[in-house]
Amino acid sequence: MNAAYLGKLTGLTLRDPAEAARHLMARNPGRDVLWLVFFLTIILATMVQLTSDTLIPVEDPAMQTLVLSAPQYLATAAAALMLSIATFFYVGRFLGGAASFDDIMILVIWLQLLQVAAQLLSLLIMIIAPDLAFPLVLATILLSLYITAHFLDQAHRFGSLGRSVLVMFLSGVVAVPFVLALSLIGPV
Repeated sequence: MNAAYLGKLTGLTLRDPAEAARHLMARNPGRDVLWLVFFLTIILATMVQLTSDTLIPVEDPAMQTLVLSAPQYLATAAAALMLSIATFFYVGRFLGGAASFDDIMILVIWLQLLQVAAQLLSLLIMIIAPDLAFPLVLATILLSLYITAHFLDQAHRFGSLGRSVLVMFLSGVVAVPFVLALSLIGPV
């Protein structure tokens, strides 16, 4: 893959997420490649987050305790990404979906990479024009939900965005107790 291909795939994902999902699943890179990209994505996300924390430090001392160190962020990001993949897979299958684990994995990883790029853009906007950062973050969240619904629909072959949204909702319900448990445990 080169930058031109990634640019075209990004454009396709924004224009037609269902077609992008079919394209990504058709690539079938193999589980060893997926795990490699999974961990590279976690490292990239950690680098972007730590850069953000460095350039825009948290001023409130109470909030400062929520800022994670690199190892803590790596572990948290890996757990969160794997939890997303697993819940989208198992909840979707429970609701009659037909996705393979690899299908969900490649789609969630690609979405995470796009979110890392959006985070970089948000960081740049926050430095240049802070008032525009919040609308960009909000748009990114909404667009991510839209893309995720289409990705899940294609992966599970539902033929219904409503069922995909239900998978997203139920996955959140399943994931929240785990996230809360992790946050109660304290530093990793």
